[in-house]
Amino acid sequence: MTHALAALDAFKSAAPQAGDWASILPEILVAGLGVFALLQALTLPASGRWLIPAVARVGLLLAGFLAYQAGESEGARFGGLLQQDASTHLWRQLFLLCALLTSLVGGRFFRQRGADEAEFHHILLLVTASLMMLAQSSHVVTFFVALETATVGLYVLCGFLRRSAASLEAGVRYLVAGGLSSALLLMGFVLLHGVAGMHLPKGADPLQFASIAAALLGHGGEPLALVGAALVLAGLGFKLGAFPFHGWVPDVYQGAPTPTTALLATASKSAGVVGLVLVVSGPLAPLAAKLSPVLAVLAGGSLLAGNLAALGSSDTKRALALSGVSHAGFLLAGIAGLVTLRSQEGVFGAADIALPIVLAYLLAYVLGTFATMGALAALPAESDERRPLVALRGLIRRSPSLAAGLTLGIGSLAGIPPSIGFFAKVLILWVLVSAEAWTLLALAVVSVAVSIHYYFSIIREATVRTAPDGEVPPRIPLLDRALPLGLGILTVLLGLGSLIKAALG
Repeated sequence: MTHALAALDAFKSAAPQAGDWASILPEILVAGLGVFALLQALTLPASGRWLIPAVARVGLLLAGFLAYQAGESEGARFGGLLQQDASTHLWRQLFLLCALLTSLVGGRFFRQRGADEAEFHHILLLVTASLMMLAQSSHVVTFFVALETATVGLYVLCGFLRRSAASLEAGVRYLVAGGLSSALLLMGFVLLHGVAGMHLPKGADPLQFASIAAALLGHGGEPLALVGAALVLAGLGFKLGAFPFHGWVPDVYQGAPTPTTALLATASKSAGVVGLVLVVSGPLAPLAAKLSPVLAVLAGGSLLAGNLAALGSSDTKRALALSGVSHAGFLLAGIAGLVTLRSQEGVFGAADIALPIVLAYLLAYVLGTFATMGALAALPAESDERRPLVALRGLIRRSPSLAAGLTLGIGSLAGIPPSIGFFAKVLILWVLVSAEAWTLLALAVVSVAVSIHYYFSIIREATVRTAPDGEVPPRIPLLDRALPLGLGILTVLLGLGSLIKAALG
């Protein structure tokens, strides 16, 4: 009887409290909206289907407000499965922003192609809720389940255009790449779990990030631990689309529907970044001195592979996909520099320094990508997977607002001042200077110069080259024209704001 009561008390202490559920209210709201989208599809008449995306977008804004309000909430949740701090709330808001922009870009795009808008928003919202949970993970189980739930949804979104062979092929390619990355990630965590289980005291959870870090603090040099860490980095490298795990990126990005491509390039890449930040500042923090050169090699390889491959591309979506590999290199360079600084200072805490720099770069990348992809999605095309550069010729005359949005978005991705992309790249370079990573710094500067060529090729086709005579300007709705232009203007305003702040500060 005494044993049963003790077990009951242990269960009560481990059971979720009211504050735990309240802390994930934004995720509950977003996931509930996903289910509600299907209920609306079953009950609404055809004339009322416009409510489905409208409700989803309002709900995403409300969830963003709740995540913003939770900015002061910190501490462990659900018995240590989740950990909240100021950085996690910013990651949550970034994922919500990606979902909102994907909904805006994808609304008319999928309607025109006969795809079900309710199913699209259902999957999009569930993927978003999973990514928001990933940002708070402090346990292997929550980390892996959240990441894989989002990945499964992205498989479906890649192959969402069932009548398109290219879209279905992109879904299969992503399924294969995602399955391989999941296997590597899981095997890495299994090995780290084994090391933690051998060296932790009885009663400690060997799947807790903090417990793994404690075990590696004295035993990080063991072969089992090093192989496990390498496998975890390889699995996250696939998610991030970084060298040498980037082979799937151009084909999947090109074949997937353009709104899905934008989501993959932003939310999926952000998931890889946040996963990497959580891992290098959590379970693998004691290996910082060994991790920094590995991350530097991955960063340098991504910078070179992405930019050099993009030089020979004549398709806009493929060039932007390969440029995403180079952006992954910049993100890895920032993380590598910060891990180097952390190992030199002997600090193995939360990634408080990484947040403002990496998040600023991701925000600039999200805005530039959606400005560019939004313009491409709004333009009519015989097949979505084929967006040749020559199809952009004369865009400045056919649709000045789309041409302006595309140009400003590309300018931010290229790092042209005074866009926010320029200041984001400067921040990454500053980190590399602080870490004295001179080789990586040189590669980053060279990659920026190389990227100017293919980025300006896109701008030249849209603004300088003339369209064929007699071509009829497309009729594009106001929202589809305003979104890329608004995002492009926002990249400039944020850049000017950063310039003014730097000048005054």
